[in-house]
Amino acid sequence: MASSQDTVAAANEERSSALGRGAALWLALCAMACRVLQVQAFPIYDDAFITFRYARHLAAGDGMVFNPGAPWEPVLGTTTPLYAALLALPALLGFSIPLAALAINVACDGVTAYLLARLGAARPLATSFAVLAFAALPVIGRISVGGMEAPLFALLCVKALHALRNERPALAGLCAGLACTTRPEGVLVLAVLAMFELRTLARARRFLLPVAVVGIAAFTILRSYYGDPIPQSVQAKASTHGLGWEFSRALLVLERGLWPSPEMWLGLPLVVAGLVLALRHSLRSVVIVGFGMLAAYTAAGAKTWGWYFYLPLLAWCVAFGEGADAALSVALRGRAAALRMQVGRAAVICAALLALAGSLGLALVQRDRVTDSVYSAMDGWCKEQDTLGRQPTILATDIGAIGWYSGTRILDSEALVWPAARAYERQVDALRAELPDYALVVVNRARMLPFREDPVAARYEPVARFSTYGLTRDAVELEPRLDLLVDGWKPDYILYRRKPAGD
Repeated sequence: MASSQDTVAAANEERSSALGRGAALWLALCAMACRVLQVQAFPIYDDAFITFRYARHLAAGDGMVFNPGAPWEPVLGTTTPLYAALLALPALLGFSIPLAALAINVACDGVTAYLLARLGAARPLATSFAVLAFAALPVIGRISVGGMEAPLFALLCVKALHALRNERPALAGLCAGLACTTRPEGVLVLAVLAMFELRTLARARRFLLPVAVVGIAAFTILRSYYGDPIPQSVQAKASTHGLGWEFSRALLVLERGLWPSPEMWLGLPLVVAGLVLALRHSLRSVVIVGFGMLAAYTAAGAKTWGWYFYLPLLAWCVAFGEGADAALSVALRGRAAALRMQVGRAAVICAALLALAGSLGLALVQRDRVTDSVYSAMDGWCKEQDTLGRQPTILATDIGAIGWYSGTRILDSEALVWPAARAYERQVDALRAELPDYALVVVNRARMLPFREDPVAARYEPVARFSTYGLTRDAVELEPRLDLLVDGWKPDYILYRRKPAGD
């Protein structure tokens, strides 16, 4: 009898300590507040402007193309057609697409945080720590406010899991299908949900029907409009960077997914300790998808960028939450249940305050210099030169911001939106063959050396520099010393103009 009473008391205690809707909403608001602060510290990715330009042209009635009227269009140069179509809606209403993208991403992360809290409600401490880590980690905030589609993709994946847990397989299938049109990795989400969440044949049919409808619709539309449902950007990246396992790329994938920043090094022991626990509880599918992506990137040997790791980093946070909860339980072992609950709640409040304080400190200490020094300067130059009216041709490797602000025809030497570029091995080869009006060259060794050493450089003169170093227009600064060039990439560009005939 006493044992039965103890069991009932334990169950009542567990229910009373579970995260309710109010607590989940509080965590979601905390996540959104952190994102708003992080906007001040991080710029929009250059690649995000590619999708923005597709959205702008779609809203303007030119179709989802990058270079309207170009003979090679239409070309699908964005891997996220759903996100581009979504951004076209605020453009139709007259809103700024970059601002709309930030608002959408902040809202997506708020809803994701809420859904995570509801899914993990039975484990309040672990889930609270996971959501607050998701809110506070700068590396996740940098991706979120970078204007890319990652927050929408994460929301669709988490909502699919949430719908399945609430016995709504058709809604789950719709979200999973839409996730595949947001990022190609959506197929991995489909596989994980099918393997671990579909327990009956009837449930599987209700889940897979909307997946099939979305998939067939997307395939038909993309195939009929672009001629190929596979984005040109995917084909170009695979061709340029290659596929196949490489130790250096594998190490980079693990670094970006497990320890991309110093503060995450400190949390890694808790992640390792919490991983097994996380696989036994309600958020296991999130963990399997996230770490499954790391395994897939490693095995494929694909070239990866930071925003590819949004779901892996979310999985990191879930495992971290479980590890932090386990560590707190060990520290309080033998203490009264009431005391453990009080300490746990205090720990969550302290973690929330730390997340907000850290985000505020980041916004104050690490100010975004790219927006003012690079993007605003580029925008000013384009308006001064009336690129929208004159429509010069610009050759570039980083085509996002220059394409967005100039509004003119862009020759993309990476072949993301200009398939003909695949015939040229280097940017300077395309420059020599096409002789565009302008060339935007990244100031690093890999791009600048071939250009300066090629005879075609004599036909161009530097006219502007867009850099976080704040360098513009000065003749010396427009001709950097070759021995001082860096190897890596930084947002530092020199714009060259083709000299008039006879010069």
